[in-house]
Amino acid sequence: MNDPAFVVSAPPHIHSGYTVRRLMLASIAAMLPPLAAGFWAFGPDALRVAAIAVASAAAWDLLLQRIFGRPLSIADGSAAAYGLLFALLLPASAPWWLVCVGTLVLLLLGKHVYGGLGCNPFNGVLIAYAALMLSYPGLMQDVPPPTAEDIMTESAPLVELKDKGPEDAEAAFPLAELWVGSRKVTGAIGEISPLAVLAGGIFLIATRTIPWIIPAAFLAGLAALSGLFRLLDPETYASPLFHLLAGGAFLSAFLIAPDWPTSPVTRAGRLVYGLLAGALAFAIRAWSQWPEGAYFAVFLASLLTPLLDRLRPAVFGARFTRRRPVRHRPAGL
Repeated sequence: MNDPAFVVSAPPHIHSGYTVRRLMLASIAAMLPPLAAGFWAFGPDALRVAAIAVASAAAWDLLLQRIFGRPLSIADGSAAAYGLLFALLLPASAPWWLVCVGTLVLLLLGKHVYGGLGCNPFNGVLIAYAALMLSYPGLMQDVPPPTAEDIMTESAPLVELKDKGPEDAEAAFPLAELWVGSRKVTGAIGEISPLAVLAGGIFLIATRTIPWIIPAAFLAGLAALSGLFRLLDPETYASPLFHLLAGGAFLSAFLIAPDWPTSPVTRAGRLVYGLLAGALAFAIRAWSQWPEGAYFAVFLASLLTPLLDRLRPAVFGARFTRRRPVRHRPAGL
């Protein structure tokens, strides 16, 4: 008779059914099509890099959980998911030690020093990518040559664009081959087929794993700015379709930019975040030393996430002043 009839506990009181393990498994499933495209283009080396990345990420995660005294959570699949995503950003020729160094940076500086999964203000995959790109640029950009026989160049599409200009780059890489994927194209493992990335992205959106507005805004921002400069100077800037289909634009839009801890949660914030990241991707490609700017662009845009989350709807029935909301009273009260 002493049991309370009504128990009040801390919210949330209704669970959506989504768990970390479910989200990570969905992400892994979405990454399988671009991984398959990389295997088709580069052969077993693509699977070798992916296997090393997943295994080393799991091992580092287990070790760091022991060092930081946290409960073991290796079964949630987060280490495997982030390790596989990191592998998609690497060339198939990456040596094993480079992959292991990258996954260590990913788990240490992108997760555990901030308190664990969900506490990180920065995307661990992009931290690892930036660290390796700055420390070992030769190895990170040393992509294997295309495996087809009738190729016009051994360079990646964006490298060809940077070195020889839009006319030669668009002649060497027809849009149809960039879209579907071709053995005439080289680059990182996950950059071979935007169509394969789109298939995984549609799966994530359909299962409500990621919001649709971030990838849509990213692609729109990239297309809008590249299209504007194409109209202004077509001899210097490539077409919007070339920028969308070459390199890691789709990979960034669907698999990297919607990262849960580092992307905004409000609709307006997500829209501005995606547009900004897409515009920065073109700016870095066009005016920096780096041929590919999509990954750096997402990292830079994510730094503004705390500010972008302030773009939120007004409270119903109130108007905001600089100090506090002013509520309207019904007439007669």
